[in-house]
Amino acid sequence: MKIGETLIEIALTYWEIMLASAVFILFGFFVAGLLKGFIPTDFIQKHLGRKSRSGIIKAALLGVPIPL
Repeated sequence: MKIGETLIEIALTYWEIMLASAVFILFGFFVAGLLKGFIPTDFIQKHLGRKSRSGIIKAALLGVPIPL
């Protein structure tokens, strides 16, 4: 295989991965927009902004479903 063919194959594979993940990225932006619009910043700072164990645990529990 020549270097040019390899680079084209890498570019095509990259493009396929980007297209497959685009739906999930857009869904994530949509959910983030909903959270920003409907949950006040003070509420998030009150529950997740503390440098305490409870704030860290709450943030970790809320972040668990994000990659799913």
